[in-house]
Amino acid sequence: LAAAQKRTEERLEELAKAQKKTEEEVAKLAIVIKETRSELGGLARTIGYAFENEALRMLPDVLKTKHNIEVVEKLIREEIGGKEINIFGKAKRNGEEVFIIGEAKLRLDERRENLEEIFQDLEGKAQLVTKEYGERKAIKILVTHFATKGSLQKANENDIIVVQSFEW
Repeated sequence: LAAAQKRTEERLEELAKAQKKTEEEVAKLAIVIKETRSELGGLARTIGYAFENEALRMLPDVLKTKHNIEVVEKLIREEIGGKEINIFGKAKRNGEEVFIIGEAKLRLDERRENLEEIFQDLEGKAQLVTKEYGERKAIKILVTHFATKGSLQKANENDIIVVQSFEW
C-alpha cells in the first residue's frame, strides 16, 4: 500500500509538472495569437488605405464619364469634425458646385453587413462637411471592389453612388 501511494504521489508530481509546462505553452500561444491579430489588423489597414489611394486616383475619370461630375480639386483623405473621410473633394455637377464625400469598403453585401449603419455614417460625414464648409450639395459615394445587387439597390434608394473598382 505504501509503495502504491508513493507511485501515486510520483505520478501526481509528474502531472503537476506537465500541467505547469502546458500552462506556460498556452501563455506563449496567447502572446503569439495577440501579435498575429495585431499584424493582421495592420495588414487590413494597409490594404484599405491602398484601395482608398487607388480610388482617389481613379474616381475623377469615372465620375466624369459615368455621372457627369467634374472633380475641380484633387480628391483627398481628410479629417473633418474628428471623423476620417476616405474620399473628399470639391466638384461640379451640371454647373452646380458640390462636395464629394466618399467611403471605401472592400465589399458591399446586404447579407453580411449592416448597410444602414454604413449609409448613416456616410450621411453624418456629409452633414459634418456641410457644417464645416458651408451649404453645398454633398454627393455621397461608396467605392468597393464588389457590391451585391441588393446593396446596389439599397444604396440607390439612399441617393448614394456606388463605384466598383472594375469600372475603372
